[in-house]
Amino acid sequence: MKLAPRKVRLTLSLVVLVAASSCDHGSPSAQPLRRISSAQSLPAPATELGESWDAKNEDEAAQILAIIEESLAKTYANDTYVRRDAHPKHHGCVKAFFNVDASRLPTDLRVGVFAAPAGTSYPAWIRFSNGSPSGATTPDLKKDVRGMAVKLMGIEGSDSGSQDFLMCSAHEFFSKDGADYLEFHHGAFGSKLDLVKFGITHPLDVKRLLAAEIQESSPLSTEYFSSVPYLLGAKHTMKFQVRPCATEPSPEALPGKDASPNYLREKLVGTLAKRAACFDFFVQPNESPDTQLVEDPRIVWDEASSPLIQVARITIPVQSEIDSTEHLNFCENISFDPWHSLPDTRPMGQINRARALIYRSISEYRHRANHVPILEPKSHDICTGSTAALCQAPTK
Repeated sequence: MKLAPRKVRLTLSLVVLVAASSCDHGSPSAQPLRRISSAQSLPAPATELGESWDAKNEDEAAQILAIIEESLAKTYANDTYVRRDAHPKHHGCVKAFFNVDASRLPTDLRVGVFAAPAGTSYPAWIRFSNGSPSGATTPDLKKDVRGMAVKLMGIEGSDSGSQDFLMCSAHEFFSKDGADYLEFHHGAFGSKLDLVKFGITHPLDVKRLLAAEIQESSPLSTEYFSSVPYLLGAKHTMKFQVRPCATEPSPEALPGKDASPNYLREKLVGTLAKRAACFDFFVQPNESPDTQLVEDPRIVWDEASSPLIQVARITIPVQSEIDSTEHLNFCENISFDPWHSLPDTRPMGQINRARALIYRSISEYRHRANHVPILEPKSHDICTGSTAALCQAPTK
């Protein structure tokens, strides 16, 4: 396999396709990260559903965390504040509503927020982003992993009071499990020889990474995927995704080479100043758990045997504050975590468990370095009252 080192190195340094979308990793500081033990913070693995986790996996997650910490210390040593190490460039955070109608789901799968009566509407925030760790200066026209993170507010029974759905333009994840994920980090952040070895020994991982990079004409015209599995009730697992509503206009042509480096923000701001937008939210219950394994999120789930079922519609109203100074600060300061979830729809698998340990430690690290508290928004009114600090400028 012939590798293009510069392009592959940029791609491999996407610590999360996680994200996806908006993955709340952290920040450099003279102080070490506070390691969080999964034994203290996560539920026991659901072995009956194929989930596994042990001391070896815990050590793999700790090694990944150390690698990211060292990388961040170098990346942001001379910056004015610390950005996320993946999905650092946001196009804006927008007000939205998550309107539930899970009547198409079998009764035993109507769990978590999907158990709410049809017509229930949760206020939400959505962060759209680019995945490249090269930061906020990367032009939007460049191919990249695109992210959409959705935070539902006012969720009773969630420790955070929120339900976060993290998605990106990768249909499936690129790493199999904790060991594979650690090898990726050694390759992405090690020497050139380490990178070449990873490319030779993991050609399909590289292929999946490259396939997730797309160009887009607008954040509102892209499909986004969970990539990794989640619980759906006591006996099932799922993936989820969103698609622009059928009523959305067809995607526009990509701009030319002279496009603004921030044209995706400009498109988002300009569109929502004139009209509302929407996405349909689907879950994909896993009907073939013996072949669509929880501990191998690289596997493509067959939509014929495990069909997508629409359970909600996300509506994004007309709004004008997206690019205000306060809202841009908010979009830097807000945290997203797949473990901000009701128990019946929690993340599944070693990749998600590693993400829990890494996200939480580095999120605390980033916020501490930027002198901004970790706060969960309670409503669309975020710059007053108890959450006003979310709108202040981050600074080291």
